[in-house]
Amino acid sequence: MWREAQRNEVKTDRRVFPDYPWKRPLTLFFISDIHRRVIHPSLIEKVKGKADVVIIGGDLAEKGVPLSRVSNNLKRLRQIAPVFFVWGNNDYEIPEADLERLFKEHSVHVLRNESVCLPGSEGESAVYLLGVDDFSKGHSSKAAAFQGVPDQAFKILVSHNPVFQRKLTAADGIALFLSGHTHGGQIRLFGIGPYKEGGWEKHGDMDMLISNGYGTSAVPLRLGAKAETHLITLTREERASSLKSHNNSPSAF
Repeated sequence: MWREAQRNEVKTDRRVFPDYPWKRPLTLFFISDIHRRVIHPSLIEKVKGKADVVIIGGDLAEKGVPLSRVSNNLKRLRQIAPVFFVWGNNDYEIPEADLERLFKEHSVHVLRNESVCLPGSEGESAVYLLGVDDFSKGHSSKAAAFQGVPDQAFKILVSHNPVFQRKLTAADGIALFLSGHTHGGQIRLFGIGPYKEGGWEKHGDMDMLISNGYGTSAVPLRLGAKAETHLITLTREERASSLKSHNNSPSAF
């Protein structure tokens, strides 16, 4: 159980979207629910040079986690690529001003019911990354997150809590939804846990990931829901050979 909780696994996924607007793929490194863990250098080495964007899916920290540890974790993630963050419920256990100071120090882009435009090459449409504040705390705002985002844009939405998916409709046009929060149940006995094990789901045309997460809550143990992170490549090409054209140098978004 201890070993499952301390894993430094990077799950690699390739998602094909017919309306993805760029000729080159876009690769995201998604890590959620870090909590009390120290990000191991081996994890950084596995993805360095392979991701264009790092996304922290909430619960970067919790009550009692030293700010120095949070700072070091952000420093390590910043070695990979530009970092984006959405708030999770446990992040509110840390003084907000302290986290905001660290985000500024490490140039972390906070998506708090807002969006950012990731521009493509000349002649290509932009990709929009949307982030909502924590749903369980009542802070999420769909309207604010979508403000200024073109209806026909290719959209990636990040919400710490996967329940936010219920607020979405097909008309919102979200292609990819990334979330965590549940830890995959964390401890599952005979395949049964408080939440289902993490993984991919399909909701209409939207691909949705609920990650088991990297850290743990309450006890530093896992069973049947191994710790994980994700390297996700988005492309519109069906052929695996298309990935050879991907520039592995992190983009300066």
